[in-house]
Amino acid sequence: MFNLIKMDLHRLVRTAAVWIILAFAVGAAVFSVVMTDSDIQLMKEEAQTAAEESEQRTIGIYVFADPKWADGTIEAGSVISAELRSGLLSILCVIFTAIFAGAEQKNGYIKNIAGLFPRRGNLAAAKGIVMSIWVLVMMLVFAAAAAAAGILLWGKEFYLESAAEFLKFLGAQYIFHLELSMLILLFSMLTRSTAFSMTAGILICSGILVPLYSFINKAVHDFRPQWEFDINCFVPDGNITMMGLDTAADLMRKSVLTGAVFTVILVLLSMLILQKRDIKQ
Repeated sequence: MFNLIKMDLHRLVRTAAVWIILAFAVGAAVFSVVMTDSDIQLMKEEAQTAAEESEQRTIGIYVFADPKWADGTIEAGSVISAELRSGLLSILCVIFTAIFAGAEQKNGYIKNIAGLFPRRGNLAAAKGIVMSIWVLVMMLVFAAAAAAAGILLWGKEFYLESAAEFLKFLGAQYIFHLELSMLILLFSMLTRSTAFSMTAGILICSGILVPLYSFINKAVHDFRPQWEFDINCFVPDGNITMMGLDTAADLMRKSVLTGAVFTVILVLLSMLILQKRDIKQ
């Protein structure tokens, strides 16, 4: 297993597309903060506040500016939270995973070495471990770029209220983004198609399943009105967009635990698929 991880790490650092995606993560973070600043300036000029962020999910990629930011005090954690919850980083995670996991399905080294491993499901496990490292790197770089842009734009008005609470939120979002990446890994193992995995992931991050989630929530509520059920707490795209700094601690813990369990299940399913199927030559 250790040698497999070393091979994937070597391939990771030597893949140009991976570094291009990381550069796009920096650019997306900076661009998003700049656009947020434009929203803040617009609110100030028009002497009005933006609409409060809805508790319901919407279709599309949005960064909601908090009306409080127009007062001149801009909390760094809430800004980075808004950028992460917009879905920008999740789309980049999808693209990265689809490229990294799908590149070898047809022309990579897997065809040459898969037959040498009696437990070739470990190939998927090693890939999952390496992707978990890179998703963490992408998230930290994204957050750092957003923070740097905030400091340059707002100076002393930009402050961090609680480092501990922010790190907890960042850890939760890491679990949700990793769960999404493992879902794309599973898609890649199932379909052997980079195009399908990437397209499906981008559509999911864009909220294409929101109407379906709303239908399921309504059906469950009609069946058992006393249940406080929301399917968004059980899917990675729902957790990414709805879990913020102000989310109740018990709800956040439940979502993180669910995300961690599903992440492990998704990796195990990918391992099982790779173990059982024939490798095309």
